[in-house]
Amino acid sequence: MTNKTEERITIQGVPPQYDEKELLRHQAERHTEYHSSRESYTHVFGELPFDFINNVIELANQGYELSNKLPITLAPLSNHAFMRKPENVRAVDLEAIDIQVKQSYVTWLESEHEDYRQRLKAQLIQTAEIKEAKRIADKEAKMIADIERQVADTFTPLVIPA
Repeated sequence: MTNKTEERITIQGVPPQYDEKELLRHQAERHTEYHSSRESYTHVFGELPFDFINNVIELANQGYELSNKLPITLAPLSNHAFMRKPENVRAVDLEAIDIQVKQSYVTWLESEHEDYRQRLKAQLIQTAEIKEAKRIADKEAKMIADIERQVADTFTPLVIPA
């Protein structure tokens, strides 16, 4: 039975439904994040300057562009740079991001629906328990009233002579 001080469980509204516009909005936000972060770049490294320059040339031949926004470090045994991925590589990355975002969205929707089901179940159980407790209390009150009536009918009022 539920504790009478326990708060009533109530559910309002319905769980969210799949919305293509919402999914596209999430994907667009993630695309913006991808383009403005280092994800759309590849890190080029070479301990020796010759190796570093060769790595930059190889990637440049594949369509990568040296970044003018991210730092280039030229230090002994530590040569680093970032090169922007070519359009075809970014397109593959964005396709993978779209799949991941959709899966996350679907997983979130499923969890919201499961949460709604669990809360509805708890609400229905609580309602049934409250009804059962009321039924038992009413039955007990009726039984006590019947007993009090029987007691009143059995005994006559006490008469005390004056």
